[in-house]
Amino acid sequence: MKIEAKLYDGKSSKEYIVDIEFRENKRVIINEFDIDEPIKNIKISSRLGNTPRLIEFPNGIRCKSDENDKIDSILKNLNIKTAPIHKLEKSWKLAISSIFVIVAFIVFMLTSGADYTANYLSTKLPKNILNSASIETLKQLDKTYLQESNLTQKQKNQILKLFQKLTDNSNEYKLHFRSSPKIGANAFALPSGDIILLDELVFLDKNSNYYGVLGVLAHEKGHYVYRHGLKILIKGTIATSIISYFTGDVSFIATTLPTILVTSKYSREYERQADIYAKGELERLNISSKPLANIFVEIEKENSKDNNLTNLLSTHPITKERIDYFSQED
Repeated sequence: MKIEAKLYDGKSSKEYIVDIEFRENKRVIINEFDIDEPIKNIKISSRLGNTPRLIEFPNGIRCKSDENDKIDSILKNLNIKTAPIHKLEKSWKLAISSIFVIVAFIVFMLTSGADYTANYLSTKLPKNILNSASIETLKQLDKTYLQESNLTQKQKNQILKLFQKLTDNSNEYKLHFRSSPKIGANAFALPSGDIILLDELVFLDKNSNYYGVLGVLAHEKGHYVYRHGLKILIKGTIATSIISYFTGDVSFIATTLPTILVTSKYSREYERQADIYAKGELERLNISSKPLANIFVEIEKENSKDNNLTNLLSTHPITKERIDYFSQED
């Protein structure tokens, strides 16, 4: 049983047309080059469509042949098993099934899989990694969204004093004052325990004691305690990684990750957990939660005025139920 092939000796670029003979004793012969090898020493590539098959010999000689059907017949007669790639390729049922499996896997990884991974990793990542990631994230935010705070030192000291009470002077937390007309009235917690407070939110607190601002900081502390921001970052990273894998654009991760934290909405569950935590902290400090309800009302008013798609206020969607929750005294 013979096939015609193109031979390359590995010493030059010259191409030779040869006949390769497959004998019943499972030896492969190329008379022109004095080749006589057992078939077990030869590598024959799996069939993939009508692409030429590659036949490699131990001495470095390589051959290519377009006679796929003949090669399949020869290997079958010699009881040589090959990889089922060609059969899989020709099966439309398997092709469709593969598409469904891939789609199902992607959907799983973007939903339940991402949730499970985020919940697991959020409790396992070392503190130094969280600190490094948060420092880099804050640097990127400072370049893109944030500006220096315009609050007076007296205002900062007053708010910082309340923050220290809220955190029991723990070194685990740090408050950063910033301004951002692009984001508007907002505050958010980084995975390291750093909390960023924007001037635009402080200006909405009508009370000079800043108890509304304190309530917001307590809310953000709750997000940190429950690792909500970290979970969002992990899930966002999973999503961007999957997209980058299928699009081939790895730079998408680097350019998108720093803004995930401020552009992703917290889920209802996350907001409810942070609200309950905030109210509990205010009760611990013997401070009413009504100022927090009032500042939420002011935030909602500001949000209704701005229909600009770049407004990132939607990271903390305000609902009537949430305002009512903080308006009620236990």
